Amino acid sequence: MDVVITEDTFWMIENYAFISATTLWIADFIETLPTEINAIWQKKLTGASVLFLINRYLFLLSIIFGMVTGLPGNRKNEECDVITNIVGFLEILAIATTNVLFALRVYAIYNKNRIILGTCFVLIISRLVIDILQQITSQGTSSAGTQFQSFSACLTDITDTNVYFQVQFVIPFITLVYDIYIFGLTMRKTIDLGFKMKRQGQSSVAHVIVQDVVLLSAVIAAILDGAVLISEISSPIFNVLPNMLISRLMLNLRTFTTPGTGDTLTTRNIGAPLDGGSFNEEEEEEEEEEEEELNEVEIEMETIRE
Repeated sequence: MDVVITEDTFWMIENYAFISATTLWIADFIETLPTEINAIWQKKLTGASVLFLINRYLFLLSIIFGMVTGLPGNRKNEECDVITNIVGFLEILAIATTNVLFALRVYAIYNKNRIILGTCFVLIISRLVIDILQQITSQGTSSAGTQFQSFSACLTDITDTNVYFQVQFVIPFITLVYDIYIFGLTMRKTIDLGFKMKRQGQSSVAHVIVQDVVLLSAVIAAILDGAVLISEISSPIFNVLPNMLISRLMLNLRTFTTPGTGDTLTTRNIGAPLDGGSFNEEEEEEEEEEEEELNEVEIEMETIRE
């Protein structure tokens, strides 16, 4: 009886986590929708903006289908299996596109460094393969006739316990490595730009660091994923937070249309360039008053874009 009570409690907490994460994401989606219309739909689409839209609406679809299985109701085994697989693969693709957008960002701010991009894609592909492996070792079944029927219409049945729980431990590790790598590269470039601006007598770029502190929080939270129990309960939150972060980042960057060397078909307004020639030019010679004012505006705009 104790086992049944424990499973019921765990199931209820997991559902609460899903509902909380879903509510948070939908609220953020509604809040940022006007910005999306102005910054994405009313402007020329680029590779990065198309990827952003794919990421955003794949996640929305995963939430919609997730509600079908996660909320109380009556479903057949076949229905649950199909819908569970749809939700799983939508989430996998959404997570992958989120990671690709982060990779494109650091690729852009490091002047299209292919080594950095290659390292990112090794981690992204590794996570993608493991996510798919975990998905195919489980199937959706109806909760009818079980103690979980009052909580959700479907439940997940693990077909290969050994493989499933092995990858369950690997996923948080890869996530942690990737998040630390992305955050470290971003912080390094941010600090470097801060020193350059300080030498030029410009204001600090502390707000850029604040922009990424959410990612640092996600890294710290990912450490808690070491336990399978915590990972199962908190996975909806850890899926939602990076998706919200990259959505706001992309929308903020697309708000600014200042041209620059990073203004390409793929990486347009995703954070490049971070290093501009204006820093060196201002050190070498003194410009006329109008040119100096123009350079200051360019520096401020490039800082905002990062």
